Amino acid sequence: MASITVYSEKLRRHLTQLDSGSISENQLSEAVQLSRTMIHAYLRCVPPSITHLCLQQGLTMTDLSYDCIAEAFARDTDNTFSNIQNFIRSLRNNLSTISDRDLFLAYKSFLITVAEAQFARLYAQTDPAGSRVHRNIRDCLRDSRTFGLRRDFRRLVLFPLQLDPLDHLGPYPPDELAGRFMQEVRSGHSVPEMLQTLHLILSGQSEYRRTVSLIDVASMFKGSYQSDFLPETSVDHPWSSEGLSEFELRRLRREVENALKEKILLAYLVRGKVTDQQAQAMFNALRDLLEDWSSGDSSPDSLYSNFNNHLSIAPETYEQEFRSKMEYLLKMARQEFASRLMREL
Repeated sequence: MASITVYSEKLRRHLTQLDSGSISENQLSEAVQLSRTMIHAYLRCVPPSITHLCLQQGLTMTDLSYDCIAEAFARDTDNTFSNIQNFIRSLRNNLSTISDRDLFLAYKSFLITVAEAQFARLYAQTDPAGSRVHRNIRDCLRDSRTFGLRRDFRRLVLFPLQLDPLDHLGPYPPDELAGRFMQEVRSGHSVPEMLQTLHLILSGQSEYRRTVSLIDVASMFKGSYQSDFLPETSVDHPWSSEGLSEFELRRLRREVENALKEKILLAYLVRGKVTDQQAQAMFNALRDLLEDWSSGDSSPDSLYSNFNNHLSIAPETYEQEFRSKMEYLLKMARQEFASRLMREL
């Protein structure tokens, strides 16, 4: 309780200064550090699926904590901290009179909301089809007669309505549940029908708990409902550049290269995640691939081989420090190249 009081006293002072615009650079730095400590503690408790999601985008939990803080402390066109001010206005009691405990919990909830929005964006970028399924399930649950939605240590979970959730038992093994679900569900089922199938499976057993995380349910539904949720443009199929002049292809490639340069700069270089030499090698390796795509060639070289052509490092070093970053940048490059090419054709 004493630590909450000490934290809340500093937080109350800094929030007051942020609201009035009177905060100094040193005080702002202290406010950011206090906030980052809290959000970093929350991020350490997220499930492995979220950690994997971040790694797919070339991000660590530390990177994500900084992204969350950057969003929370973003300034608007009037140079005011609009997100912080909106939080202060949302408090039930005045900032000067709210209790230490209530202020602490409210601010923690605010930061978690920012983090959840970051997770949602990462999910949408990494798996657009899964994200759409996820959204459709949540929409259906608003009027569902089979499941409700609540938050626990697994984040958002589905629980069966008017049925003992058996939360004292262990989890239904995901692979086993998915296998059983695929046996029962029929192709072309709607989301409400699939929820009904899942409800029948869970209610018909008492060996495992009957609550399932929303992200696991979305993964199962996507597997059987894939054809209805495919994104309109896939970046994994071959494309044709027939009909474009050499000049148009060069312009296309420069646009994608500029997008890559910006991402490498903002996501990795300015944050100290890579050196100038490493950033240049990352860009050069991806530029080689772009040249192959625009010429219609398919390079047999792996990402590591391309990278190693510009900066010689051991395979284990590449695996630990660069593989996830390069795979994320490659996916981004393919998306950028494909979307621009489709607009031109």
